[in-house]
Amino acid sequence: MRRERRTKEQWEAIFLAQQSSGITAREYCAKHNIHHKTFSARKSGFKNKTERPISKLVKVVKANPESKSTTPTLTVVYHGVTLNVGKNVEAKWLADVMKALAS
Repeated sequence: MRRERRTKEQWEAIFLAQQSSGITAREYCAKHNIHHKTFSARKSGFKNKTERPISKLVKVVKANPESKSTTPTLTVVYHGVTLNVGKNVEAKWLADVMKALAS
């Protein structure tokens, strides 16, 4: 006989209860009559849905073209980090830096 399906909110409460219990997931499942494979599958699906990075726009500010100083010509602000680069910067390097900031 099958049990009623749990809601996402119920699974979230179960995951939080297991974490705060101080016991392993396997022990928690045995104690609360939850199939460990089901617990693991639901937790995996829950993590993937909640921890996916959300695409965000990156604010790029060009330096004042009238400026004759040696200041960088491009300022990138991403995740609270400001990156000043010259106009000779390689696009691949800049993309790698932004990927690293996103993780």
